[in-house]
Amino acid sequence: MPLAQNERRPRYQVIASELRTQIESGALGIDTMLPTEMELCERYDVSRYTVRAALRQLRELGLVSMRRGSGTRVVSAAPKSSYVQSVNSLSELLRYPNTTFELGDAGTVTLAPTNAKRLSLPAGSIWFRISGVRRSNENSQPICWQEIFVIPEYEDTAHRLLIEHGPVHRIIESAHREVIAHTQLEMTASQVPGELAEKLDVEAGSAAMTIIRRYTAQDDRVFETTVSVHPEGRFVYSLEMTRDWSVA
Repeated sequence: MPLAQNERRPRYQVIASELRTQIESGALGIDTMLPTEMELCERYDVSRYTVRAALRQLRELGLVSMRRGSGTRVVSAAPKSSYVQSVNSLSELLRYPNTTFELGDAGTVTLAPTNAKRLSLPAGSIWFRISGVRRSNENSQPICWQEIFVIPEYEDTAHRLLIEHGPVHRIIESAHREVIAHTQLEMTASQVPGELAEKLDVEAGSAAMTIIRRYTAQDDRVFETTVSVHPEGRFVYSLEMTRDWSVA
């Protein structure tokens, strides 16, 4: 049963999702052994590396246990709960660890006044925009819908997001030796727009948190702006701060 050629998600995620569905539905019950790695390779026509990545995701969800020489056993029919990001430094505040980005759309856009105001960017300016769903690798649920705007000269670099899945600003820093001189982060209460409801698997108008990040280079250019819409209950920032005792 080879995977569909038009499937946009990484192949290991498709396999993990199908196996997870079988586990949650009871088709693969508690204490049931999953097919062997070789059997899964043949079933999905993929490499052993891809199968192992899929099984590892199921293990991280707490659905299976894996023992060398003993195979993979179902241990739970319910995955772990929502995604929590612990933040202990500024760099951690600006990224989403252990997530994967799924492309929804990409192309060059000219900012209309309303959108420009939302992004605090010049009206009529031209940007390369990538949008899509970011999912947690732990439970495959959508963490947020993201719109990522980069200056046109970084278009090719931004495409690497689909392979590396990490933050675009880090990819740009590495590829172009760009240095982030200033970062601005805004967090506001919002609602999930109707056009995003199905993509985020929630009802239209349900509560959300919108985060806008702006990255400015040393020459005062804003080279990237990212908008993330998080449905309520899907994402938590866990911030830990220590009192500065030098303050009078």
